[in-house]
This record gives sequence, structure tokens and C-alpha cells, in this order.
Amino acid sequence: MDAMQERRQGATTIRYDARLLDPFEPGVFDPAWLAAQGRTTGSSAGRNQAQFFDHGGQPMVLRRFQRGGLIGRVVQNRYVWTGLDRSRAMQELALLHWMRGQGLPVPRPVAAQVTRGTLSYTAALITLRIPGAEPVDSLLQSRPLGTATWARIGAAIRQMHDAGVDHTDLNCRNILVDAEGAPWIIDFDKCRRRPPGPWQQSNLDRLLRSLRKQAAQAGATHWTDADWAALIAAYGADTP
Repeated sequence: MDAMQERRQGATTIRYDARLLDPFEPGVFDPAWLAAQGRTTGSSAGRNQAQFFDHGGQPMVLRRFQRGGLIGRVVQNRYVWTGLDRSRAMQELALLHWMRGQGLPVPRPVAAQVTRGTLSYTAALITLRIPGAEPVDSLLQSRPLGTATWARIGAAIRQMHDAGVDHTDLNCRNILVDAEGAPWIIDFDKCRRRPPGPWQQSNLDRLLRSLRKQAAQAGATHWTDADWAALIAAYGADTP
């Protein structure tokens, strides 16, 4: 990650792309500071709520890492410290940087912040926002996507899998489609590179479950089994 620089202040370490965070402002990791500066442009729902903001004319996304499930009710945003490079934010930053170098359809990483406590840490990540892109689950609430778009999604997933990236939370919220119909895959928290294996089918199964769940909640009006067939056909006949 040649373009990345590192700053340390007390218990906080920030790695960032100086080409994108120029001038550097530590406040970009603080939603309250962004709001006070009038830089906030919106937010998204979900466990790892994203804050949209502007920096130097560039639309960006701030995501603070939050725990889900039962443990998240007790320990919302702290993780066990095992080293800076093994922190979730730094691992995702490095993975996105590598994936961009492979030409994969993922957001451009901007910066990661890790603040260490005695035995734990908190973390946040900033990426560039993809202009005009919306999550598949949101789009399906208003319209069908069409066979061509589903095929492009299948091809993008296959490209990711061929690169050996296991997306452990591949669902219809973590796939975006932009105004040109191009798919983008986001949220690589806890994801990693692996040799081919059953995880590829697990990714697809997880996505299918999320689509079926979303369709049931929305009355199944904008997603069909034929859409899934188009995705799988584009993914490839030799599905894992």
C-alpha cells in the first residue's frame, strides 16, 4: 500500500491515502464533527451504520465497526486487541487496496482508524462513495432489476471468487448497482483471501437466503427465481 501514510496520536493510529485526504483532518472519523462542519450528506441503516460526507469535493463513506448478534447488545463496538495489522479496520483497508489492484468492483479505500484500549480497540473505515449506487435490497423495493443486471452481478461475484476472496456476509445489502447498471460489492469486514473451497457455495447460499427474505418482506413482487437463474448462469456452469 505505497500510497498509504500513517499517523499516530496517543492510542489512535490512522492509515490513509494522502491523495484523497488532503488536507488531512482527523475529524473525518467523528460523525458529530462532520455534522458540525456541515459536511454530512446522509446515512444508511444497518449494523455498521454508514455516514456519508464530502471531503474536498469527493463523496465518502464513514463506517464505524459495530458488533451484531447477542454479543453486540453487551459490547457494541469493542474488539479484542491482537495487534494493529490484525485489527478489522486495517485488514479491510488492506484487502480493499489489493482488490482494487486486481480490478475488482469494490470501493476505493481512503483511510482506517484504530484506537486501542488496554485489551480492546475500536475501529472505523472510510471509502469513496460510489456515485449513484444503491443497495440491491433498496432497489428491489421499487422495481425489478432486469436479467442483464442480474447477469452482471453474477459475473462480479465470480470475478471476486476467482480472485480467492471469501465474502462472509454476501447479501443483498452489500451489493450495490450504479446508474449504469454496474454492480459493486461492499463491506468486507471479516473477509479474507482463500484457496477455492466450499466457502464459494456458502457465499452464494447466503446471498440467496437474503434475497428470499427480502422478497418475502416486500411481497415477492420484484424478485423471482428467474433472476437467480440469470445470476447463476453468468456466474458459470461450474458453480462450486
